[in-house]
Amino acid sequence: MFFFSQNKKIKNIAYLLFTKIVDQARKPFFYTDWMVSDNVDGRFDLIILHLSLLINRLEAHDKDKKIALLIRYIQEALFDNMDMSLREMGVGDMSVGKKVKAMAEAFYGRKMSYTKAFLSEDKNFALNIKPILVRNIYRENTPDDIILNQFAAYIKDQAKYLESQSENDIMTAEIFFKEML
Repeated sequence: MFFFSQNKKIKNIAYLLFTKIVDQARKPFFYTDWMVSDNVDGRFDLIILHLSLLINRLEAHDKDKKIALLIRYIQEALFDNMDMSLREMGVGDMSVGKKVKAMAEAFYGRKMSYTKAFLSEDKNFALNIKPILVRNIYRENTPDDIILNQFAAYIKDQAKYLESQSENDIMTAEIFFKEML
């Protein structure tokens, strides 16, 4: 009985964390200042970026079974959200599964790209992340280099800020993203 209540608690925390990720990805400066398209694709890609930042932080400590379970439930929250969003947009039941599968593949591909960039040395981070941002966030609407440099610095700052937060902060869904000035 304890196992199931513990799992339910971790699942609830994962959904709270996912809500914080979505809130951060919906900050207006991404769309107004950094020219991310304010459409389904742009919002999806910003959610994936922030989810990747948090999962990367958690994976550094994934030997803990609770953390591994939390990662799984956060990903489940993403897929549940995608399913619900597609249905709300009027996608038919027969094609929701195919679309969620395509979005899941996009998530795992983007997450792998972000993880490689996160693991790069500090001096190479901006060089490594900028093409990933162009490909994943901007697609064909590449902004100028100033915006890409600001975005790269933002990602690096967020990763450090998440790293500074304790396991207890995470396991109680009390994490925060760094505010933009």
